[in-house]
Amino acid sequence: MLKIKNEGERATVYLYGEIGESFWGEDDNRAKDFAKLLEELEPKPLDIRIDSCGGDVYEGFAMASAIMRYKGDTHAYIDGIAASAASYIALMADSVSMYSYSMLMIHNAWTIAVGNSEEIRETADKLDALDGTIAGIIAARSNLDIDEVREAMAAESWYSAEAARDAGMADDIIETEVKYAASIDRRIADHFRRIPDNVAVVDGPLAIRHDLGEGDEGEPEENAPSHADSTISDNGGSAPVAILLGNRIYRKENGNENK
Repeated sequence: MLKIKNEGERATVYLYGEIGESFWGEDDNRAKDFAKLLEELEPKPLDIRIDSCGGDVYEGFAMASAIMRYKGDTHAYIDGIAASAASYIALMADSVSMYSYSMLMIHNAWTIAVGNSEEIRETADKLDALDGTIAGIIAARSNLDIDEVREAMAAESWYSAEAARDAGMADDIIETEVKYAASIDRRIADHFRRIPDNVAVVDGPLAIRHDLGEGDEGEPEENAPSHADSTISDNGGSAPVAILLGNRIYRKENGNENK
């Protein structure tokens, strides 16, 4: 669920958790709600605080478009992680800040496909098109050209704050002594290939709480909910039926678009 703080000269929107509809039905961050919030807040200067492993690619596109349309200054803070769909949402802001421990990750879109050879080829073509669109957004908002972005996406690239700044994807770094911020549930981590050592991989509900409050020093807010708490629910130890991770596309069934 999107949270907002509208006090003082600037407003703050917290984009924590899954982009789009949550697989577990908790803490959805829907593009229509995000866009409505922004419409109500403009033209007030806006801070967008992000801690998300990604989600629905089309919901991400809609959120990015809402930020681009916003009639006011926008500043994105990557509080913990901005991965997959959350990465290009962050980059759409007028400026981006990362904490010294936060991470940004870009990769190729992926999905689970079932069908005959023609249906599988159609799905692959859609993924290729999505990758091209995402790469175009990142290239336009960074120091990288389109070929460099495509190569980085194919390699599943994780950027520290310094690396993101060097690549033009972050404008400044907020220094802090906190060692871990980006944290991923082990069930999700199993689907990534190149998780850096400074990204915490945890079992079940997140053991390390790290989300930031509104303090200028960037100190963790005590007992604040984390992105893993809001998007990964404990199912008593049994394996999940399915996992939603990163970007996904829609499949067609009986002429209708379904997830």
